[in-house]
Amino acid sequence: MKTTFLFAKTQLTRVFRDPVTLIVLFAIPLLLLVLFGAFTKGTEDLKLKVAVVNNSSEPFAAEFSKQLEKVKILDQPEKKPGLDEAKKQMRSDELDGIVELPENFGKASQGVPAGTVRVYFDQTDNTTGDIVTGVMTQVIEETNKQVTGVQMPLAVERVSISGSGARIFDGLYAMFTSMAIMMVGIFAVASTIPADKKSGALRRLRVTPLKSSQLVIGTMLAYAIVAILAVTLMTVLAILAFGLEMKGSWLDFAGFSLLAIAMFLAFGMMVGGWAKNTTQSDIYGQIIFISSLAFSGLWFPRALLPEWLQTITSYLPLTPVVDGIRSIVTEGAAIASLGMEMAVIVGWLVVVTIVGIKTFRWE
Repeated sequence: MKTTFLFAKTQLTRVFRDPVTLIVLFAIPLLLLVLFGAFTKGTEDLKLKVAVVNNSSEPFAAEFSKQLEKVKILDQPEKKPGLDEAKKQMRSDELDGIVELPENFGKASQGVPAGTVRVYFDQTDNTTGDIVTGVMTQVIEETNKQVTGVQMPLAVERVSISGSGARIFDGLYAMFTSMAIMMVGIFAVASTIPADKKSGALRRLRVTPLKSSQLVIGTMLAYAIVAILAVTLMTVLAILAFGLEMKGSWLDFAGFSLLAIAMFLAFGMMVGGWAKNTTQSDIYGQIIFISSLAFSGLWFPRALLPEWLQTITSYLPLTPVVDGIRSIVTEGAAIASLGMEMAVIVGWLVVVTIVGIKTFRWE
């Protein structure tokens, strides 16, 4: 056992002496968390540059335009442009949209002000158009209620369900922390062993009393410490910079994270043990890494995938890790309630470990 720990210490020293490895394993996940975290923090006070153009001479239109100045999300320019000038400003990206009150807007019809608000937006940016249109729809509905004194008989209400009070950032934390764990196994471990093969280090170690089991366990222990440090740094940053609140138990989070770390380290050992050189290990690692990002919900929501593909992607190694960490952090789930996620992770861990042992090459 002493030999195993000594070998693990040697491997750990190698990692911290390699600045490139440290940048890849620590700086990239942390940088992504900061960038996306800062973006989501900014969306809480979202403002859109929108010009309100009042082309109506009706008193109601003047009052309606004045009330729009109180809508916080609509950041109106101090100097109100005409419609043509506003269109030029939108084409030059000075404005995100235009709200026009057409001629005769607010003119009484059967004793009630009437008219249609026009919302202009860039056809290449439908998202911004949807936001501005949604804001104006809400304003119009509230105005209709105040003018008529009664609730409209038919209406659409948008309700956001979030019983745990989770934020967008909490989901990002789960994704990037899972990615950091995966990177340690898929890239760090998987590239170390082929590099030792190429340099002849493994060949020399083979003739020493060091057993293959000691080499494997020692390597996994060393990189387990690296992965734990990566998760710790991500968590501390998330708490201090973005106010992350752990809804679940820290003990459950630690236990689940350790299991996820063991699985991805096993993947790294399998890839590194099978690959003849670093080129092969990089290719194998990239296949696993990119397919995981693409189909485990990091690049786009899995809900957009066909139902049959959603079922398949549930069994990818990264999917249960992201879902498990998100459930513990945002929903307060206990590790005992994550049966499906735990089963997939343990299944991969067993299968990959067996394959890695059977296919390990010393040279």
